[in-house]
Amino acid sequence: VKVSKTNIDLARQATTCLAEKAPMLEEYFSIKFEKRQVQTVQKKAIRTLFLTGLPVLLDGHSPQPHALPIFLLRLATEVNWKEEQPCFEGICRELASFYAEAPSDNTAFLEMEQDASNNINGKGNMELVGEKAKRYIQHILFPGISFLLVPTKQNFSDGAMLKLANLTSLYKVFERC
Repeated sequence: VKVSKTNIDLARQATTCLAEKAPMLEEYFSIKFEKRQVQTVQKKAIRTLFLTGLPVLLDGHSPQPHALPIFLLRLATEVNWKEEQPCFEGICRELASFYAEAPSDNTAFLEMEQDASNNINGKGNMELVGEKAKRYIQHILFPGISFLLVPTKQNFSDGAMLKLANLTSLYKVFERC
């Protein structure tokens, strides 16, 4: 694979930026980088930056490995490193984008392509989410969201969230029965 000089320069700039910000990223966000000396094929020793740790945002959920290069590039290029508040917001935004993609069940997609009739439910509709993904959403994501999500008042006032029921009120109604 031939890489252009522009891409090499961009990669070096991104690596330099992340290496400079590594102590802050580790302290505040548990994003860990390590500098190591490695030898090239030509027996030349070079210093290389390795990503050695990512935060655990939700037990049982890991970001998708294929999204790691774009996450690192965006972390280096899209975050405003000059001002504190925009910097933290930018890092949080990039982490959220990186972790937001739910794991895909590649085997389910292959099975759908091979035999679409196997994925048609009783109503004649094709199911877009495999059983593995459904279990993941039901047993990992929903419990995590219900336990960890603390919506702000603005979330309710701007319509981003809607209160459907209050559990304590429901218990009171059923106690009367």
